[in-house]
Amino acid sequence: MLRERNVQFFSTIYIIKNYNTRINTKISPHLGKLSFKNLLNYSPNLMLWGGASVVGLFVFVEGWPLFQQTLFQRIPVVGKHWAQKHSEEN
Repeated sequence: MLRERNVQFFSTIYIIKNYNTRINTKISPHLGKLSFKNLLNYSPNLMLWGGASVVGLFVFVEGWPLFQQTLFQRIPVVGKHWAQKHSEEN
């Protein structure tokens, strides 16, 4: 019984000696609250919102002739949807 108490006593002292009273800090690069780790965690969400924004922008400018001629007509498969159809009946 006495031997078990000695082991327990010495293990308690060992734990107390290894106790660190200082705060361990590590500086990581960040911009405000945005760090590289946060950016990686939010990247799927940001890609989804970015893609939805681009699609919304394309829906908004789809009726503008400038965008039809410069952008939409050059899409390989569906570009002919925006091609100008001139009739020679006049």
